Amino acid sequence: MRVVRFGGVPTIAVICCAAAVICCSAGNAAAQEGGIETFAAGTLFEEGWRLSTTYLYERKGTLYRGSKDISNPQDLEREAHRFVTAIDYGVLPQLTASLLIPVAYQEARLPAATGGKVDSFGLADIALLGKYRIFKKDWEQSTLNLALISGLEMPSGKTDEKENGSRLPPEQQPGSGAWNPLVSLASTASLDRLRFDGFVFYKFNTEGSQNFERGDFFAVELAGAYRFLHTEYPGPTASARLGFQYRNEQRGEIDGRTNPNSGSDQILLRIGLTVHPVPGTDINTNVDVPVFQDYKGVQLGLDLRIFFGLGFRF
Repeated sequence: MRVVRFGGVPTIAVICCAAAVICCSAGNAAAQEGGIETFAAGTLFEEGWRLSTTYLYERKGTLYRGSKDISNPQDLEREAHRFVTAIDYGVLPQLTASLLIPVAYQEARLPAATGGKVDSFGLADIALLGKYRIFKKDWEQSTLNLALISGLEMPSGKTDEKENGSRLPPEQQPGSGAWNPLVSLASTASLDRLRFDGFVFYKFNTEGSQNFERGDFFAVELAGAYRFLHTEYPGPTASARLGFQYRNEQRGEIDGRTNPNSGSDQILLRIGLTVHPVPGTDINTNVDVPVFQDYKGVQLGLDLRIFFGLGFRF
């Protein structure tokens, strides 16, 4: 990308200012969102394994002030692609440990005057999680599970990506440089062909690289699924899912000062499909569509989020 000057100021400075608006509105997508069944209450059997790979795509191209979309004359846009490798292990029948290793690619469209885009690529923050089943009840063709999940995002991701020799803003980096603990309470109820899932999730974001601290993140999700295809074992099964997720992100801080263009409330409609073509194989896909968004200050809002995952249990 060409570096030109506007009034003696290099283009890269203009780029960073434009990217600041884009990046402060980045989603809270992180490693833990890339696992299959990470926040379902069911656990793996003892000494069982599940290996999975997932792809998450997120697009933001509508500018918001509060809950109202406003003009975006400079066509600002942000796209994020995240590939997560997950390793799950059944330590005990009621305890599953998970390691999630994400790689992220992010691209931000800048004003036309800058002549290009800012992008970054690299290892993101690895997460280590433990899921402990605290309650289980079985009855005819039905079961109920409750589980406590806790974990930690570690500052393993890349935080020194540059554009034309200048370090990109912290939220445009693949990694955060922060230690971020998280906790969740999850429930899963299976009633013949019906299944109901719910969880409450909280992540404590701490200060990371470039003295940047993202606001803490809270989410609640309720979803239902119906197994519309059910054949005799070992034949395939398939389920359709529908749910809602509420997400709240508190304001972030830069150098100890509150970032006015950060913090949000969202309600997402989640539509999904789960297929088990053969025993031990999981194929999951979700599409998130926002039905309500309210942002503090001026931020890019979510247009679409897509999840696709493929897992193998053995």
